[in-house]
Amino acid sequence: MVRKKKVILRYKLEYRSELNMAYSDGINELVAEGAKLYAAKEFDDASEKYAEACENYSNEHGEEDADLLLLYGKSLFQSAVLKSEVFGGTATNEEKEEKEDESKEKEEQEDDGNFQFCDDAPLAEEEDDENSGVAAEEEEEERESGNDADKDEEAPQEEEEQSDFEVAWEILDLTRSLFEKKLENVQKQGENLKSPYLSKDNEETDNEFIILTKKLSETYDLLGEVSLEAENFAQSAIDLQNCLDLRLKLYNPENSSLISESHYKLSLALEFCVDDPELRSKACEQMRLAIESVKDRNSKEKDPAKRKDNDDLVQDLEVRYQELERDPTEDLKNEQMNIIKGILGAPSDDGDDKSPVANLVNDLSSIVKKKPEKPAVNDLTSMVKKRKSSSKTGESSKKSKK
Repeated sequence: MVRKKKVILRYKLEYRSELNMAYSDGINELVAEGAKLYAAKEFDDASEKYAEACENYSNEHGEEDADLLLLYGKSLFQSAVLKSEVFGGTATNEEKEEKEDESKEKEEQEDDGNFQFCDDAPLAEEEDDENSGVAAEEEEEERESGNDADKDEEAPQEEEEQSDFEVAWEILDLTRSLFEKKLENVQKQGENLKSPYLSKDNEETDNEFIILTKKLSETYDLLGEVSLEAENFAQSAIDLQNCLDLRLKLYNPENSSLISESHYKLSLALEFCVDDPELRSKACEQMRLAIESVKDRNSKEKDPAKRKDNDDLVQDLEVRYQELERDPTEDLKNEQMNIIKGILGAPSDDGDDKSPVANLVNDLSSIVKKKPEKPAVNDLTSMVKKRKSSSKTGESSKKSKK
C-alpha cells in the first residue's frame, strides 16, 4: 500500500446538501447519525448508517441517490484506509496463503490414500492384487466424482470476497455515473460560465451546474485515491487527471489548494506507473506544477503560520521533484560499476581499496596443495563410483575363477 506522509495534502470532504434535496425523516436521521460517527472516525459504523440510508432511498424512490452514495463510498474508503494502516495490508495475503496451505495439505492427504509403496508380492497373490487394485480404482473414481460435485456446490461459497477498496471503488464509480448524467441535464446553466467558475475554494453558489461539477470532481478525487491505495496506479492516474481537469475549470490556480493537491496526487500515480517509462517525465511535470501552485498561493498568504507550513511543504515537494528528475537507471549503473570495479580490483566509489581478485589468486595455491577430503556419507557421486568399482572387481574375480 502507498503510505502518504505529511507531504500529501489531505482533502476533507464534508457533506453539504447543496441541492436541498428532500429526504424522508428516517433518511435524514440516518445521515445525521452517520455524520457523527464519521466525525468520530467510526468509519465502519458510519458506513452502515449511510448504506441503510441508500437502501431506504432506493426503496422509496426506485432509484439511487448520488449524494448518499458519495457519503457511503467516502466512508467505505476511509474504513479501508484505517484497516490497511492497522494490518499493514497483509491480512488478505495471509488469508490467501492459509487457504493455499490448507488445499495443499488436502491434496497431500489424498495422494497418501491413493498410492501405496510396498515390496513385490508373491506370484500366487498377483491375481488377487490386480482385482483389488481395479476395485480400488473404481472406488477412487466414484469418490473423486463425488468430491467434484461437492466442490461445484461449494464453489459459490469459496469465491473470494471483495476487498473494502474494491467495494468503495464500485460505489464511487456508480456515484460518478449518476453525477455525470445529472450534469448532462443542466448543461445550459454552464454555457455562459467563464473559467474559473469560483474565485476561491470555499465559495458558495446556487448554480446547479457548478455544484454538480464540484461533486463530480470530488468523486473523481476519491476514485483516484482508492486506486492509489489499492496500487492500481494506471486507473488512479486516469481518475486523478479527470479530477484535475474539472478543478482547473472550477478554481483559481493562483489560490486553490485543491489544484495543488491534484497536481501532487497525479504526480504520485504517474510515478508508480512503472510499465510506461515515459510517464515519469509527466510525473515530474505535475510535481513542478504543484510546487508553482503552492508558491503562488503562499505569495498571497497573510497568516504567518500558514506561510511557514507552505514553505515547509515546498521544500518537501522540491525534494520529491529532484528525485523524479534523476534518471533511475543512473543509480543502477553506478551500483553495477562499483561491482565491476570490485571484481577487477579497482577501488570502488566507497573508497574500498581491497582487491578481491588478488585475494582470490593468493588463495589458489593453498587450495591446490590441499588434499581432497573424504567424501561425505551422503555424497551420491562417490557412492556410485564405489559401487561401480566393486562390481568391476567382482566380475574380474569371477573371470579368474573360470
